[in-house]
Amino acid sequence: MKLVTVEAVVASSDLADVISLFSEHAADVLNMKGCQRYALFCNPSGEGIAVLQQWESMAYFDDYRASSTFARLGQGLLPLMKAPPVTTVAEVDTV
Repeated sequence: MKLVTVEAVVASSDLADVISLFSEHAADVLNMKGCQRYALFCNPSGEGIAVLQQWESMAYFDDYRASSTFARLGQGLLPLMKAPPVTTVAEVDTV
Protein backbone atom coordinates (compact mmCIF):
# COMPACT_ATOMS: atom_id res chain seq x y z
CA MET A 1 0.00 0.00 0.00
CA LYS A 2 1.05 3.61 -0.43
CA LEU A 3 1.48 5.98 2.50
CA VAL A 4 1.46 9.58 1.31
CA THR A 5 2.27 12.65 3.36
CA VAL A 6 1.87 16.19 2.11
CA GLU A 7 3.34 19.01 4.18
CA ALA A 8 2.65 22.68 3.56
CA VAL A 9 3.48 25.95 5.27
CA VAL A 10 0.55 28.31 5.70
CA ALA A 11 0.14 31.50 7.70
CA SER A 12 -1.51 30.99 11.07
CA SER A 13 -4.10 33.56 9.99
CA ASP A 14 -5.11 31.22 7.11
CA LEU A 15 -5.19 28.00 9.14
CA ALA A 16 -8.96 28.14 9.76
CA ASP A 17 -9.57 28.46 6.00
CA VAL A 18 -7.27 25.51 5.29
CA ILE A 19 -9.06 23.35 7.87
CA SER A 20 -12.41 24.35 6.43
CA LEU A 21 -11.35 23.40 2.88
CA PHE A 22 -10.14 19.99 4.01
CA SER A 23 -13.24 19.39 6.10
CA GLU A 24 -15.40 20.25 3.11
CA HIS A 25 -13.72 17.66 0.85
CA ALA A 26 -12.47 14.96 3.24
CA ALA A 27 -15.56 12.74 2.97
CA ASP A 28 -15.34 12.80 -0.84
CA VAL A 29 -11.70 11.70 -0.72
CA LEU A 30 -12.38 8.99 1.86
CA ASN A 31 -15.16 7.63 -0.35
CA MET A 32 -12.85 7.28 -3.35
CA LYS A 33 -11.94 3.76 -4.37
CA GLY A 34 -8.67 2.70 -2.75
CA CYS A 35 -8.54 5.41 -0.07
CA GLN A 36 -8.00 3.92 3.37
CA ARG A 37 -7.05 7.02 5.33
CA TYR A 38 -7.13 10.77 4.78
CA ALA A 39 -6.38 12.94 7.79
CA LEU A 40 -5.26 16.51 8.40
CA PHE A 41 -2.78 17.46 11.11
CA CYS A 42 -1.69 20.94 12.16
CA ASN A 43 1.81 21.98 13.11
CA PRO A 44 1.90 23.03 16.79
CA SER A 45 3.27 26.43 15.72
CA GLY A 46 0.04 27.01 13.77
CA GLU A 47 1.92 27.74 10.55
CA GLY A 48 1.80 24.42 8.81
CA ILE A 49 -0.24 21.36 8.00
CA ALA A 50 0.39 17.75 7.13
CA VAL A 51 -2.03 15.49 5.31
CA LEU A 52 -1.63 11.77 5.92
CA GLN A 53 -3.11 9.55 3.24
CA GLN A 54 -3.16 5.80 2.80
CA TRP A 55 -4.02 4.29 -0.59
CA GLU A 56 -4.27 0.66 -1.67
CA SER A 57 -2.05 1.40 -4.67
CA MET A 58 -0.35 4.18 -6.58
CA ALA A 59 -3.00 3.83 -9.28
CA TYR A 60 -5.72 4.80 -6.80
CA PHE A 61 -3.63 7.75 -5.59
CA ASP A 62 -3.13 8.82 -9.21
CA ASP A 63 -6.90 8.62 -9.76
CA TYR A 64 -7.35 10.95 -6.79
CA ARG A 65 -4.78 13.40 -8.17
CA ALA A 66 -6.66 13.42 -11.50
CA SER A 67 -10.03 14.05 -9.80
CA SER A 68 -12.10 17.20 -9.64
CA THR A 69 -11.94 17.00 -5.83
CA PHE A 70 -8.13 17.26 -5.94
CA ALA A 71 -8.40 20.17 -8.41
CA ARG A 72 -10.84 22.05 -6.16
CA LEU A 73 -8.65 21.49 -3.10
CA GLY A 74 -5.60 22.74 -4.97
CA GLN A 75 -7.46 25.77 -6.24
CA GLY A 76 -8.36 26.75 -2.69
CA LEU A 77 -5.13 25.74 -0.97
CA LEU A 78 -2.36 26.90 -3.30
CA PRO A 79 -3.02 30.63 -2.75
CA LEU A 80 -2.82 30.05 1.04
CA MET A 81 0.56 28.27 0.94
CA LYS A 82 3.73 30.20 1.69
CA ALA A 83 5.85 27.68 -0.27
CA PRO A 84 5.21 24.68 -2.54
CA PRO A 85 3.99 21.60 -0.66
CA VAL A 86 6.34 18.69 -0.03
CA THR A 87 4.91 15.27 -0.90
CA THR A 88 6.44 12.00 0.24
CA VAL A 89 5.22 8.62 -1.02
CA ALA A 90 6.28 5.39 0.69
CA GLU A 91 5.49 1.75 0.03
CA VAL A 92 4.42 0.18 3.33
CA ASP A 93 2.84 -2.98 4.71
CA THR A 94 0.56 -3.25 7.72
CA VAL A 95 2.31 -4.80 10.68
